[in-house]
Amino acid sequence: MIRGWKFLWMFCLVSSLLNAAPLQQMQPWLGVAIDENSKGGILIKTVISETPAAKAGLQAGDLITAVDTTPVKKREELLAVLRSKGVGNQVTVHFTRQGKAEKKTLKLEALPDRVELMRKQVMDKPLPAFSVMNLADRKTITQENLKGKVTILEFWATWCPACRAAIPRLNQWAKTHKNIQIIGITDEKENVVKEFLKKETITYTLAVDTEQQLQAALQIGSIPTFLLVDSQGVVRDIALGAGDYLEALIKKAERLHASP
Repeated sequence: MIRGWKFLWMFCLVSSLLNAAPLQQMQPWLGVAIDENSKGGILIKTVISETPAAKAGLQAGDLITAVDTTPVKKREELLAVLRSKGVGNQVTVHFTRQGKAEKKTLKLEALPDRVELMRKQVMDKPLPAFSVMNLADRKTITQENLKGKVTILEFWATWCPACRAAIPRLNQWAKTHKNIQIIGITDEKENVVKEFLKKETITYTLAVDTEQQLQAALQIGSIPTFLLVDSQGVVRDIALGAGDYLEALIKKAERLHASP
């Protein structure tokens, strides 16, 4: 009986290995957020700290025109040439800065885990300068408006099922925690959100960021994403997804508010 069990276990193990997902190439990256609508090249919107681009001295506003000898004008072209070079290899990035042609040589590194990247980029750091529109009164909300109160920033969209599922919990929590503000930020157009609100009640503050200014600065790549910001405007926690992750962030917000 033991031998039969061992044979079955080995058969299952071999079968699982044979049916495993195929290996994939390690993805190289520069460490920049780009404007996909730029002309004549690829415009760098943000350079992430401690990345190949940052180490080489690339800056926001630089317009990438080529990698080595390959011209690039679209995101897909940039990704394709980076993949063809591979992690660990050096490339020369050609770009223009204030109209002047320049170039920088850098070594490609592996694309990090998104949660790790976000934590490295924003945890225990002040929020970057931003400007979004309050949907209720169309007034501007900036980082200065957050100071003095513990704040939960939610990045969401009306089309996102997980975001919609979190609304009742956020409504309930906002009702009993008046001293902690919640701001839900979407990159959708104002009329889209207002149409959604005809069917769904949201009691906390909503804002629109159609230019994805804050989203790009914080490297938000999936939703829902929640950021816990202290009364000084410093990011203290991040939750990607809702459910238990959101509950843990909510409890931390309560502790943060209660602390002197």
